[in-house]
Amino acid sequence: MHGLSKCVAVLLLLCFTRRVTSEEYRHPDAVSSGVPGGWQRINASEYRRLVAEHKHGPPKDQPASDHLDAEKRFDEPLRGDRGKPLRRSNYGDDEPAFRAEPQRPRLRRTPRPKLAIPTAPPRPRANFSKDVIWLVDDNTFGLRPADDQSLKIRMGPPPASGSPWPMPRVYQPMALVYQLKSAEFHMHALGFTCDVLETAFERTQKNAFVASVPANAGEVFYSDGRTAVPVIYYLNVTVAKRCDKYPSLRMVESYDLEVKRSGVTIYAQEVWGALRGLETFSQLVYQDDAGHFLINKTFISDYPRFAHRGVLIDTARHYISKEVLISNLEAMAQNKFNVFHWHIVDDQSFPYQSKVLPNLTEFGSYNPKTHIYTHEDIVEIVNEARLRGIRVIPEFDSPGHTLSWGYGTDHLLTSCYDYTGEPNGFYGPVNPILKWTYTVMQRLFTEVMELFPDMSIHLGGDEVPYECWTANPFIKRFMRRNNMEDVKELLNLYEKRILSIISEIGKRQNRRVRPIVWQEVYDDSGQVGGSVGPDTIVQMWKGSGYDLQAMVEAGQKVIYSTCWYLDYISYGQDWQKYYNCEGLTTFEESGSRNTSNLIGGEACMWTEYVDDSILMPRLWPRATAIAERLWSSASVNDMVLAAPRIEEQRCRMQRRGLAVGVLAGPGYCNHIRNTPGAAHNWSYFARLWKLGQRNYDTPSYGQLKNKVYVVDMNAMYLVPLVIVVSICCLTLLSVLQDTSRSRIITFFLLRAPGTSRLGVRGLLYVFLLFAFAWCVWTAPIWMNVWEDTKKPKLSQPVF
Repeated sequence: MHGLSKCVAVLLLLCFTRRVTSEEYRHPDAVSSGVPGGWQRINASEYRRLVAEHKHGPPKDQPASDHLDAEKRFDEPLRGDRGKPLRRSNYGDDEPAFRAEPQRPRLRRTPRPKLAIPTAPPRPRANFSKDVIWLVDDNTFGLRPADDQSLKIRMGPPPASGSPWPMPRVYQPMALVYQLKSAEFHMHALGFTCDVLETAFERTQKNAFVASVPANAGEVFYSDGRTAVPVIYYLNVTVAKRCDKYPSLRMVESYDLEVKRSGVTIYAQEVWGALRGLETFSQLVYQDDAGHFLINKTFISDYPRFAHRGVLIDTARHYISKEVLISNLEAMAQNKFNVFHWHIVDDQSFPYQSKVLPNLTEFGSYNPKTHIYTHEDIVEIVNEARLRGIRVIPEFDSPGHTLSWGYGTDHLLTSCYDYTGEPNGFYGPVNPILKWTYTVMQRLFTEVMELFPDMSIHLGGDEVPYECWTANPFIKRFMRRNNMEDVKELLNLYEKRILSIISEIGKRQNRRVRPIVWQEVYDDSGQVGGSVGPDTIVQMWKGSGYDLQAMVEAGQKVIYSTCWYLDYISYGQDWQKYYNCEGLTTFEESGSRNTSNLIGGEACMWTEYVDDSILMPRLWPRATAIAERLWSSASVNDMVLAAPRIEEQRCRMQRRGLAVGVLAGPGYCNHIRNTPGAAHNWSYFARLWKLGQRNYDTPSYGQLKNKVYVVDMNAMYLVPLVIVVSICCLTLLSVLQDTSRSRIITFFLLRAPGTSRLGVRGLLYVFLLFAFAWCVWTAPIWMNVWEDTKKPKLSQPVF
């Protein structure tokens, strides 16, 4: 209390001068004065004495108790005869007068009782940390269990920021970190370029700098607080070969990526490898807590394990909109899938718009005006897939799964008969004994193969109901005439005719076609002594790893799908069974010598119980687990180590705007409201694919975006060589022949008088001609650099 009083006295000395302010103070001797209420008027000198006593203590002749009493009541206001507070009315050095003013009510705060300090131990959260571990007994992730083993709390693994998915073949991250600034970061193509690469630059710029916390463009410092983290401004991509028009089974997807102080470099043999490298780069970028975009010094050398890495989507059981299909293509690109297997028609509907057989669409689709895929839609989807390095393989399943075909075409399906030999009104598979059947197929597949440029087309052939064939009297008569004892010989006959039709169409279109069929075609043809041929690829969807081994050992090209039917759902975490596929593991452990015949696998999404609203959350990120099995090395199979990375991949896809589902239990992903991941709608993807459509809406390949200039790298070095050779030839001619016969040579290569050597003017013309030709042929490169960097960044060094 004494210290507080001293502070009050100091403030009063600073605020009060010779004149007294409107404050009122109590005289310490008021107890013995005759002023009613114990208050009296005091002059300025008396006031100064009181303040001095308060600051330095009472005089030696004054009792200490009086001083303490005055100290306790020092801050109370002066009151008049009737107890009302006094206020100064005028100022004077000798006798300042005070007058009474109406009394105002004073609120008094009741002191709060002090709480007792607890003597119990601190609460558990003081020593609690959220350590997420793998609970072996429960086959799931959860918080580290306490002493009581019965208390186990499920928890998803923490996301591993800046980790790539799938895991590259050679991945060497280092502790040294660099900063990236989205507004100042630019990408360049140093080798061959095309619209595929330039569009990938735009897509990578968007995906790499999607913020999980509010972005911060300020500088980042090391722990010493003085040294700034180096900033990287450039990413250079070198493609060694000219861009192919479309991706294919034989495309090269390998790449090398290096992040260093001078910038990021990606080297790829083909543009498809550059796409995979750009996606890996976008995954290496992460944010710190302050919002800075960072990337570690890294070296990566990567290539896929299998050439065919696909996702099947069924659009016949439920119509899937174009926007959702394109968003699925974006998700596939972010997981390095390269095949979109489009199961476009089936029993329930025929949404493909056929112009040569319009009744198929008119009567076979759910709605011929709203629930169909027009030719323009198909071209757009194929183009969006091409820009992401994804092949589009259509499937027109026959002879089974064709009920919707029969609504628009007479005599195409087989009429079923009952036990009395009469038609029962039902129709079965395609009738394999009529010429009209193969006429329809030839017309349909000719149109289809003109729209889908890939070398492969899926012909189906699974789950054929043989009952209608065996009960139909005309088919039974045909089988007797052709000495067929097994109905499966009909399937073999039908498939051979269809394969022959596909081969003829491919020859007319000047391309080699490799058809794909389901496993039943291979199994049934083998049982009757037939063969699907070496050029046919078989998609396996049932059986064990030993069946896969037998098929591969027989020399057949195989696509594996047995473990990866994602339309089946179960409670809890199910991505582990897709990640550790038993059939694929059995095949790997078998030591087969013909492993190259296994060209890849597919994740399958059948849509009997899936529509537009839940396809993406049902498919992703469960298919993400399959992506690593098909891309990474077989030795990358530790599920516990993969869990934080796949959780980060899920969060990354969510931040980029994809409507993905939950993968590994309770948890959360960081994203802010203004990112695409904050609102799951398709407008973001509509803008994304319209961007590509606006720039590539002409049928001719190679039309680049605005402000991108094409230059042939071979011509870059060939033309100057031709100019030099031409100059040498002209020089030789000017020396050997009379100059009067060649005035042009004389003008450009003027010889000095009396000599056979070139003059100064001739050398100058030679130099100017060479410099002009070089500038003309290198102009596109400089124009590209100008458009990418603009004037503010021209001063930055290009590494």
